[in-house]
Amino acid sequence: MNRLLSLRIAAVLLLLLMGAASTMAQPRQKFSVSSFGLDQFDLTAKNEAYKKVDGNGSLYAIIKVTSTNPDDDLKAYNFNFGNMNSLVEQHDGELWVYVQRNAKMVTISRQGYTTINKYDLQTTIEEGRTYTMQLSSQGKVVKMQMVLFNVKPADSKAMITIKGSATGDAETPLGITDSEGLLAKGLNQDTYTYKVLAEGYHPSEGRFTLNDQNQRHEETITLRPMYSVITLNVTSDADIYVNGEQKGRRTWKGKLNAGTYQVECRQANHRPSVQSITVEEGTPQTFSLTAPTPITGSLSVLSQPLNATIYVDGKEQGVSPIILNDLLIGEHSISLKKAGYNDLTQTVTVKENETTEVNLTLNNIPVVMDEKTFTVKGHGKTVTFKMKLVKAGTFQMGSTTGYDNEKPVHSVTLTKDYYMGETEVTQALWYAVMGQSPTSDGSKWESKFGKGDNYPAYNISYEDSKQFLTKLNQMTGQTFRFPTEAEWEFAAKGGTKSKGYMYAGSNTIDDVAWYEKNSGDKTHVVAGKNANELGLYDMSGNVWEWCYDWYGSYSSSAQTNPTGAVSSSRRVDRGGSWRGYATFCRAAFRYSDGPSIHGSTLGLRLAL
Repeated sequence: MNRLLSLRIAAVLLLLLMGAASTMAQPRQKFSVSSFGLDQFDLTAKNEAYKKVDGNGSLYAIIKVTSTNPDDDLKAYNFNFGNMNSLVEQHDGELWVYVQRNAKMVTISRQGYTTINKYDLQTTIEEGRTYTMQLSSQGKVVKMQMVLFNVKPADSKAMITIKGSATGDAETPLGITDSEGLLAKGLNQDTYTYKVLAEGYHPSEGRFTLNDQNQRHEETITLRPMYSVITLNVTSDADIYVNGEQKGRRTWKGKLNAGTYQVECRQANHRPSVQSITVEEGTPQTFSLTAPTPITGSLSVLSQPLNATIYVDGKEQGVSPIILNDLLIGEHSISLKKAGYNDLTQTVTVKENETTEVNLTLNNIPVVMDEKTFTVKGHGKTVTFKMKLVKAGTFQMGSTTGYDNEKPVHSVTLTKDYYMGETEVTQALWYAVMGQSPTSDGSKWESKFGKGDNYPAYNISYEDSKQFLTKLNQMTGQTFRFPTEAEWEFAAKGGTKSKGYMYAGSNTIDDVAWYEKNSGDKTHVVAGKNANELGLYDMSGNVWEWCYDWYGSYSSSAQTNPTGAVSSSRRVDRGGSWRGYATFCRAAFRYSDGPSIHGSTLGLRLAL
């Protein structure tokens, strides 16, 4: 009984296994022989370059095999002629099967396909003859399915790679997610593993199977960040560096990967502060940083006469004589004011742990003329030009509606009267001083851009202008100079007589400026448009005018007699030109160029 039961169980298991094997077996594809025959005109088998001889000294015949399927892999086919020897070579899209004479049948097999057993060639293979055979095979049916990857957070810019389960499949880059964190791709039905890599996030892996071509498969992946959102604050106007990389000034908020960082706060004329912070993964943190330590010295100020009010960098500090302690090292602007005397401003350098002494003499206020006239004779020309008085005053420098470099609007006080050229430097004046038009880079005044004594001088670099000023001052005994950017804007806005115009003298640009819409692509004779409130012409348009200042950003704090950035690679030029847009001609618009730059739109206006 037990033995009989065991035999029955074994039989049932065998049937189940056979059924399972049958169920798991994949249907084989089929191929067939479309044609076979002798090519009586093909002598390849007897050609010295290709012929082969068997062990009996007889020539092999050649069967040239092709396929009706251009994508067919002919190398995958195997040919068996029974007891007849054969060998296979591939030649330019054909498979050459060398076979001994007297073969009558062949068995053709290929993995995954139904074998053709003992195919009747319906002829006897002859020695040294060439035959052709064409196979016809079923193309592989590939079923595909759409896959949508949804990676969070959406801005991670994740790289996704996949690997199919099919034999020989390699890991393949699929692509990078878009701005919404999505990536879609059509894939063959299979089981895949994938990896998701994104900067600042831990790698993520997964697996999915595609088996329904009528459904879109979705994979949602939420990445785990390796970083934290960090806020760094310092109480002074210091730049913040993390591991040597500048991040911001006063405050910075951003992402840092977990770990320890060296944070440094740097500020001019201060000793930097250095500290370490430890960032924990996934935990927002705020760090209050130690401010840099000021490096200071002292300043002793005497004046003739005494009791002059002293300003350091625009801030009132008392009256002379006085010793000012705990001043930051470096350059400071010292201004003295006393009724009945001209204001005096001087730059002094304070050194660490030293007392810098200055003794300044104020001059009585002379009679100020609203206009000065000068005459220059040189190189066969006599040129007369006028300088207009600009009274000292306070104004709001910059614009709330202009470009970013015109902001922030800030209060500027000019403590000393000065003069500005009534017009831009003319070609006649330049020639009288220099004896030639600008030629250092091959440039010159040309008729197409405006040429004549009363046209503005152009093609002038900042460096050219310095040489011009030096020679002009030698000829006149005066101290003509570049205007500072603040002096230029104050004068363009009308100084103490300002009516608040957008352009220099009007809110209607065509009344006061030559610019791209009315210039006819050239400069024009100076003073051809209306003057501004101070009697200054062409401060909007015609040619750009160089200023003294190195180009730099504005400060929001009130300033007295500012002279621009300490250093830079570019000098300020202002006013717009005949080639520029209307907005460039606004009194508050700022521009800059390298000191050696020339151009048909670059000129000069004198200050005194």
